[in-house]
Amino acid sequence: MEIGSLSRTASAPASSAPQRADAVAPAGAVRTELAPEAAVQPVREVQAVRLDLSSDAQSRAALDQALAETIARRIEIDPKTREVVYQTVDRETGEVVRQVPDQALMRLRAYAREMRALRDADADAQRVERIA
Repeated sequence: MEIGSLSRTASAPASSAPQRADAVAPAGAVRTELAPEAAVQPVREVQAVRLDLSSDAQSRAALDQALAETIARRIEIDPKTREVVYQTVDRETGEVVRQVPDQALMRLRAYAREMRALRDADADAQRVERIA
């Protein structure tokens, strides 16, 4: 393979500093000056903001109490997937409000476990047939 005829191109020199915005104003641009009252002014000093959690403690406790009266939390082990399931249940209706992992994901995992078991059983059957 002959590579003697290939030549390299010289790279463009990099600019050393960006150009100033006022020097590269577009053609037809009008320079504007703001009056001192319209210009941005620094903010005057203000008193520091303090976060006082003690005043919210009573309202937070009341909210927690109200939630405890209406919502129950359960931890169960799903028999098909043998995984831990966290559920939030409405005490009045018994309806599952939230579940982690989701019900669709639980079904998918159970299906995958059954498919693996079938595949392994097939592999074991083929192994027995070959030996016999």
